[in-house]
Amino acid sequence: MPNIKFQNTVQMLKQEPLASCSGEFPKKWESKPKNYLEKNQEVDITLDARKKELIKQGYRLIGNHSAIKVCHYCKEAIRGKNVCYKNTFYGIKSWQCIQASVTLDFCNLRCEWCWRNIEYNFPKNTELKDPPDFIVDGFIKAHTQILKGFLGNKNADQIRVKESQKPKHVALSLTGDACMYPRLPELIEEIHSKNMTSFLVTNGTFPNMIEKLISHQPTQIYITLPAPNEQLYKKACRPFADGSWQKILKSLKLLHNFQRSVIRMTLAKEMNMFYPEQYAEIIKDIDFDFLELKSAMPVGQAQYRMTLDSMPFHEEIVQFAKEMGKIAGLEIKAEKKDSRVVLMTRKGKERKRFLINSP
Repeated sequence: MPNIKFQNTVQMLKQEPLASCSGEFPKKWESKPKNYLEKNQEVDITLDARKKELIKQGYRLIGNHSAIKVCHYCKEAIRGKNVCYKNTFYGIKSWQCIQASVTLDFCNLRCEWCWRNIEYNFPKNTELKDPPDFIVDGFIKAHTQILKGFLGNKNADQIRVKESQKPKHVALSLTGDACMYPRLPELIEEIHSKNMTSFLVTNGTFPNMIEKLISHQPTQIYITLPAPNEQLYKKACRPFADGSWQKILKSLKLLHNFQRSVIRMTLAKEMNMFYPEQYAEIIKDIDFDFLELKSAMPVGQAQYRMTLDSMPFHEEIVQFAKEMGKIAGLEIKAEKKDSRVVLMTRKGKERKRFLINSP
C-alpha cells in the first residue's frame, strides 16, 4: 500500500503553458500566506461572504443554489485561439457551451484535486428547491450577458460572438454534484426543451438518482471513478458517509442503460494515480461508451492541496491509459495535450463519438 502525500505548497511553472476550464495557469506560482489558507478553509463562512467570494472568482449566481462560470476555453474559442477537449472529442462548440451547477457548494465528497473549497460543503439554510425552468433560463441569461462583452472586440471572431448568444449545450460540471438536486430529471428535460444538449458529471454516489435518469437521459452522462480501490478512495476523497464506494460501483453498472456514457478519471500523483490494473479490473466488464483519463491540475483551491509535481505529464497519462487498455480492451482514440487528457473506447464504439460535427 503506497503512502499518500497531500501537500499545500506551490511551485514555479516550468512546463509548457497549460489551462483548465477554470482558467489559465499563472506564469509564476508564489507561496500563499498562512492566514490566506486559514481564511479560505473555514467551514463556518457566512452566506453573503461566500457569495462575494464566488462572484470575485467569476461565478454568476442564479437563485438559491445554482451558478454559471464562463469557461476559459469558451473565451479562447471566441478569440479563435483554442477549444475545450469536449470539442476535440465530441464536437461540442466551446463558444456555445454553458458551464453550470445546480448544487453550488453541495457535495458529499472532499476530493483533494477538486478546484472548489472542499471544507465548505453544505451551505446553511439553503434548500435545493428552485424550479428547473427558472434555473435554465438563469443559466442562459447570465452566460450570454457576460459574453456580450466580446461584441465589437477586434480580437474576437464576431461570428462566434453572435453564435455564443444562442448556447447549444449545458455542462453540469462546475461545482457540487447535480444528482443532489431532487428535480434533476425535470431539469434535464428543460435543457433539452431549449434545443440544447446536456452533459452531466456525477461522482456516482447517488445510484437512486441515476436510475431515475434512465427515463430522463442527459445527452451524455459521466461517472467519476476516483480511485482503484476503496482504501485509496477514502484517503483521497474523504466521503462524508460510509458505503459510498459501493454506490459508485453500483452506478457504474447502470451505464449500459444510457444512450451515451463516459467513465471519467482525474489522476494525481501520490493521490490516486496507482494500480492501473485495479482500475481496469473494475471497468473491464462494464458496458460503457468512452473512458476519459485526465491530469488533475492545481487550479482554484486545489493549488493549496497539491503541487505541480502531483500533476502528471501528458505522456504519463497516455502510458497509464495504455496499461489500463491492455486489460480492459480499450484503445486511445483522441488526445488533447494542453489539457493532458485522452479519450479511450472499445472497438465499434468510436462511430458514435461525435454529437455535432466540429467546425
